Amino acid sequence: MSISSGARCISYTPGHNVHLIHGKRLAVYDDWVDAQAYVDLDLDLIQLVVDGEQQLMWFHDLPSLSQALAHSNGQVQWCARYSSLLVPGGFDSPARRSFFYLATPERVHPCKQLNANDSEDAQAQRG
Repeated sequence: MSISSGARCISYTPGHNVHLIHGKRLAVYDDWVDAQAYVDLDLDLIQLVVDGEQQLMWFHDLPSLSQALAHSNGQVQWCARYSSLLVPGGFDSPARRSFFYLATPERVHPCKQLNANDSEDAQAQRG
């Protein structure tokens, strides 16, 4: 798969960044379930285990997710409604975030990046 790029991505689709509005919903939503997550950097996938069922997921910046998971021993919480992973302690890791918006492998889209030729107005509109 290997289309991850991460750091300069401006996309808010599943598998990419959490938009501010999405993040606000996550902070108050109470339908989180305990789960386990494992990152496979070689396969560019995440193994998510919820209620004993394994799901393969994708995120555009797996090294960042891996850093956050190292601080939680793989213990996470999953919100299926928003396809989001909460990694307790992730904000205190080098990743500097706790919420990750995951995609199923069939919903993977490449990162969108700012172009050097874009005007400042276009760049501001994208976030």
